[in-house]
Amino acid sequence: MADVAAKLPVEVAWIFLGIPEKDRPALTRWSLAAFCSDSAVERTVAHLEILDYFHTLADARRARPADDLVSVLSRVEVDGRLLPLDEVVLNCDNLLVGSTENVRLAMAGGVQALLDRASLWQRVRREPDRLMPTLVEEMLRWTSSATHLVRTARRDVELGGQRIGAGQRVVLWLPSANRDPIAFDAPEVFDVARSPNRHIALGAGPHYCLGVQLARLEIQAVVAELIRRVGRLQANGEPERLESIVVNGYRTLPIRLEAEEIL
Repeated sequence: MADVAAKLPVEVAWIFLGIPEKDRPALTRWSLAAFCSDSAVERTVAHLEILDYFHTLADARRARPADDLVSVLSRVEVDGRLLPLDEVVLNCDNLLVGSTENVRLAMAGGVQALLDRASLWQRVRREPDRLMPTLVEEMLRWTSSATHLVRTARRDVELGGQRIGAGQRVVLWLPSANRDPIAFDAPEVFDVARSPNRHIALGAGPHYCLGVQLARLEIQAVVAELIRRVGRLQANGEPERLESIVVNGYRTLPIRLEAEEIL
């Protein structure tokens, strides 16, 4: 299921980033290796390959822009100066990770949650139009595929009884926040009809994910197709989780999909 969930977001990402077709297989391999490889060395090397690729591409698009996001970023001006190429590259890398890995992990983890709760899968199949919006949000909350954010305090503040001084760096753990019993009723329950659902799986405030609507549409498209084609979800082996503090989810998720007439 993890492989299936990867296909749609990756193909969409290649289009809006303007990745030439001949380069897509290599970039796909590097993207998967950067987050799913067993070896820390392989993950690091793959990520360096991605950064090097975007540096070359952004430099070329700065000279000869095309109709894509890399071209837009490479020609952005801040205070009358072009955005430094290193910042363009890091933004491209962030767009790649956010639009492919996090969406893939949210899809796979959400399907795993439904696999573990057969009655909920049948409920979703019976009421797809009503439950789809809340199901997608619950999948995002439940999986919290981006694990943390790091921020620097601009002034002294006290939060939850803890003093934070100006200039101190603070780590925000999103899986914990999205299971906060103060913010959510029964946070350890996967509730396909949860509303309201004020999760922060996609960030908040000025750092809210740029691709939020695209992420929701992609998850909805995959789940809708599963509802149309699949009657039962069954485990087909042991799932394997990623060993990462950057993203949270499954490296592999073997599932057997059984066709059945829609209820």
